[in-house]
Amino acid sequence: MGSNIRDIKDIELLRYYHLDKLRPDAWVDEEDLPSWVHDDDLSTDDHGGRSTPRERRNNSASQSNADDDMFIMSEQTDMLGLVNGNILKGKNVRGDAHLISSTQKSFNPQRYLYAVHADTSYDELIVGVDRLKASMDQRSSALKVLVQNNFDRFVSAKNVIDSVYDDMKEKTLNEAQDFGTHRLNTILRESYGKAHEVINPVLERREKIEKLRSTVGLLEPYRLFFNLPNTLQESIKQGKYQQAARDYNKGKVLLAQAFPARSSTASGSTGDNASTHSQSTLLETKRKVFDRVWSEVERIVAKLRADLESQLEEPWRGMEEHERNIKLLFELDTASDPVWHCLSSQYRWIKKIMTESYDEQVILVEELRKSDDVVQSQNMTATGRTVLFRQILAAIKSSEFETTFSKEPEVRVWMAILSGVKTLSELLLRLLPDFWKLATAFMEGKIQKVQKRRTGAQVDPQRASQCNDMVKDIVQLYASQMKYILIKTLIAPGQNVQEDQDSEAAQETGHPRTENAVVSGFFLGRIITEVSNCVNDVSGLSLRGGAFMILVDMMQQIRWKFVETICESWGEDAKVFYRHEDWTLQTENSQITLFVGLFYQFHEHCLRSAYKYASIWTATAEDSVPSDEASAVVPGEYTEKIRKTFLDALYSFLDGLVHLAFADAERANQDADQHLRAGAGSLESLHGGKKSKVIDITELDSRILITISNLSELRSVTIPKLLGDMEKTCGISMADDGKTLVEVVDQLDNILFEDYIKRKTVVANRVITDGILYGGIDWYSIAKPTGVHSFMYEALLSLVVVHAQISEIAPPLVFRALSALLINMAQDCLRCFQQVERFGMGGMLQATLEMEFMNHTLSQYKSPSSDEILQMIYAAVDRAYQPEGGENLQNEMAGLKKLLMDARHATQVQFLCFKKPK
Repeated sequence: MGSNIRDIKDIELLRYYHLDKLRPDAWVDEEDLPSWVHDDDLSTDDHGGRSTPRERRNNSASQSNADDDMFIMSEQTDMLGLVNGNILKGKNVRGDAHLISSTQKSFNPQRYLYAVHADTSYDELIVGVDRLKASMDQRSSALKVLVQNNFDRFVSAKNVIDSVYDDMKEKTLNEAQDFGTHRLNTILRESYGKAHEVINPVLERREKIEKLRSTVGLLEPYRLFFNLPNTLQESIKQGKYQQAARDYNKGKVLLAQAFPARSSTASGSTGDNASTHSQSTLLETKRKVFDRVWSEVERIVAKLRADLESQLEEPWRGMEEHERNIKLLFELDTASDPVWHCLSSQYRWIKKIMTESYDEQVILVEELRKSDDVVQSQNMTATGRTVLFRQILAAIKSSEFETTFSKEPEVRVWMAILSGVKTLSELLLRLLPDFWKLATAFMEGKIQKVQKRRTGAQVDPQRASQCNDMVKDIVQLYASQMKYILIKTLIAPGQNVQEDQDSEAAQETGHPRTENAVVSGFFLGRIITEVSNCVNDVSGLSLRGGAFMILVDMMQQIRWKFVETICESWGEDAKVFYRHEDWTLQTENSQITLFVGLFYQFHEHCLRSAYKYASIWTATAEDSVPSDEASAVVPGEYTEKIRKTFLDALYSFLDGLVHLAFADAERANQDADQHLRAGAGSLESLHGGKKSKVIDITELDSRILITISNLSELRSVTIPKLLGDMEKTCGISMADDGKTLVEVVDQLDNILFEDYIKRKTVVANRVITDGILYGGIDWYSIAKPTGVHSFMYEALLSLVVVHAQISEIAPPLVFRALSALLINMAQDCLRCFQQVERFGMGGMLQATLEMEFMNHTLSQYKSPSSDEILQMIYAAVDRAYQPEGGENLQNEMAGLKKLLMDARHATQVQFLCFKKPK
């Protein structure tokens, strides 16, 4: 019977909860239940009151037993004892259960035999009958024994029951008292009324509570959805935008799960109309609640979208933050394109900030150029410029150059220009990479992948093209700014510069160039390095649409302009470089002025600066990695421009040397005094604290001699070094140009030297001419010589003065000068003696003594040319000699030698300078 009891309990449980099976697959709302379920819930008892749940369950159980046509004989045994209990257990017997159950009064043996023993044989039935009879007899005997043993109890109980019954019948069990139930019925009716008054509201509230509990249970899976507005506001308040986006998407999923597609709902509404209407009403109510919550969510998310879009317009935020906001906007189902919005905003801001920064830099440079300091520097004296130039050139390779000369007006202007270039370049490198990264991600659709996955939208080709145009426009703006600020800075006085078509000022007149080539070269090198580094960094971005070629073209223009500028400045400064000559001799080589070394430093600096601009490496669209080969390639026009300027500057410098040598003595004297007053202290500091020797340049001879010495230094040392630097730097041969330069130096040297010798032979020429032709000497009748004539002493003494002058200024020129003067003196003697018509014995001996004295005194300066002229003199004297006869020339010559020795001995102190040193 245990199995039957469990089955009955299961059936009761299913009916009570209106279920089809113990483990249902879906929840069935109360409104969706059939109408008979509600009727059962509201069923009443016979008295008109509501039945309790237990009564309903009992009624349901009895109804189930009455209706069930299946009888399970799980715990019965065969009355005939023929069928095994295990076999009989669970055997299904169809028909009326009460007709075949031995415990019922309506037991039908025929039905029992038919149901249980339909297949049993007759003999077995006979045996079963015998067993049944024996069992019944046994039970009868047992019953008799039971009655016999308990008969006294039975009789006693029967008497008590009869007595009680009689008593109750007399007092209460009568019709007037409703057989003893009148009072009880009265109490029950009163209790029922009161219970009805009390219980009915409770039951009604219970029904409402059950409905609310059912509703809460129904909405329990959507708790996150209903808390979503508060959750979103809290996340936004704490700045947890990513969490807010995740919660928003979860809410969308819950909303979709709560309301499937209308088509599926419509297709499933083929059942009962009342049930469908009830479900539709519930769904509509549910939808209203969800829509109200979702409208609040959309309001909060719309405000968040607006805040994120406004942040995309804020330039101070980093690109990583912009990318995060863009992804959040896609996750928040923005209707606009946040990537394009961010790109457009950033594009406008980048152009605005670059333009403002450029305007600030231009205004700063213009103000500096118009300042009083710059105006005063333009009026600086030549001496002041020379002193400053020397200081600048000496410190040009120092790392503290800018600090040292930061107060100089021209340096301040250049520093302002350099600062402007740095600012614009750094601004481009700070803004362009992030913008290009975002633009590339937009064009390739990487950021929009969430949107594409949801909507299938593709990147607009027109907007991708616009991205390239925006990048190109930014690069073009930078290039135009660089070209404008640099080309305007470098423009020559009075020349006009053609600007871009979009420039406000199409043409601008350049400012006068007051800077020297050294300062210009230093800062131009710094500037082109900054611009080149910027261009090389941009090349790593792999820009598209020809944007990078704008920078390549810009670099080519700047390179050429820089080379052109330094060459022009180089050449112009070389033309007036002679102004920096202060005639101060080098301490190491006192016959050369500091001017020669100064020019070498200047020339070498300009050469290296020009080549640096020409060979600066710039990445191209095909070459993104610098290499030695790339940096070594210099276009031919650049090299030719540098070579031409190099030679022109040298020729200009040589012309300046000649100009210095023949400058007006009074002007030269004034310049020397100014140099001494203004620059003596500076010169000492520039040369290790040693006080350099200063020449008195009031004398033309002094200037010519030192200039000749400088030319000699140029020819032997400076020019070869410069030519070697040029060949090594530019990789070209300068052999032919070097030969030409040497020839020019030699020509200038000859011009200066001949001028000096010509002026120095004037005294000797006059003395010799007066002595030989106009001194009252009759060369035919003169007596035999007794000594050297005074004119020869006087002529030689004039050479002593020359020797002293040259030894003081340019000792290496002594031999060359005295040799030339000896030749000139000899030529003067030859010219004069050729004019004497005849010589006697005394005249011939006197002329021979004069020439021998001159020749022996200046013996160390003799040359083949002087010896040849001397022989020509002797030949001229011999031709004019008219002997008288009877002279012993050999004896006369011996006496002449003695006179010569005596004369040399007597004048050895006066002419000691001519003596060859041991």
